[in-house]
Amino acid sequence: MTKRREFLKAGACMAAGSLLAPGVFANAFDLKKKKGIGVQVYSVRNELKEDFNGSMKKLADIGYKYIEGYGLGLDGKFFGTMAPADYNKVVTDLGMQLVATHCRYFTKNDAQKMVEASKAAGIEYLIIPSLPNELKASVDTYKQVAQNLNEVGEVFKSAGVKFGYHNHGFEFEEKSGQIPMEILISETEKELVTFEADLFWVNKGGYDPVKLVNKFPGRIGLYHIKDSTADLDQTTVGSGIIDFETLLKLKGKAGLDYYFVEDEREEDPFGNLEKAFQYLNTAKFG
Repeated sequence: MTKRREFLKAGACMAAGSLLAPGVFANAFDLKKKKGIGVQVYSVRNELKEDFNGSMKKLADIGYKYIEGYGLGLDGKFFGTMAPADYNKVVTDLGMQLVATHCRYFTKNDAQKMVEASKAAGIEYLIIPSLPNELKASVDTYKQVAQNLNEVGEVFKSAGVKFGYHNHGFEFEEKSGQIPMEILISETEKELVTFEADLFWVNKGGYDPVKLVNKFPGRIGLYHIKDSTADLDQTTVGSGIIDFETLLKLKGKAGLDYYFVEDEREEDPFGNLEKAFQYLNTAKFG
């Protein structure tokens, strides 16, 4: 969640036009002039399986503007069954915008296929959210991952879609005295690969999220807003120890475009997301 691009040249006519076509000009005015709060829908994964359309409507009713999906496979479908265009239509018909999604790890061999799926979904960002275990083994394997991210990112840049990587905690476990997350950022090209900082997992991994932003300016295009107790368990956004105020005030330095609330707890997921939305929507920062 840092510099969400303002697109200052978008005038009042564009803003008015966006009211007629939800999502079309959202970036032109939302991110600075009013809050556009996103949600990673993995937060309601069980509910989506039971009632996809109804669950999306509940998110819209809470007030969320931006959707980050998950489950886009190499078959070009969400969850193995839903066409990207159909997913996008459900979201946009509710007045929200599908701006990003997670997918499984893939290589340059599958990059063009994933570009086509991304364009069909109408997303700005395709994000790899984790790594196969064999690629977590050493400094060398992380450098191999970085090389692959660059190669995939080059294909995506040519197609006009942004490409990135989302962290968990394992990327902060030292390998031969080095931090894998720092390797991934340092060994990738800024114009080809961005990063989605999951603020809970950065903190749980023993790394200060504010330090990450300051050390790698312009490399964090997305945040996962997820809170932590002092014991490093997940808790409701705004009730824990993550310094969201500082992190959102650093949006310009980070290079932030969007931020997405994520709460993986299965008890009362919509209630958790509503409390998170109210906290962020009424905050004087962000």
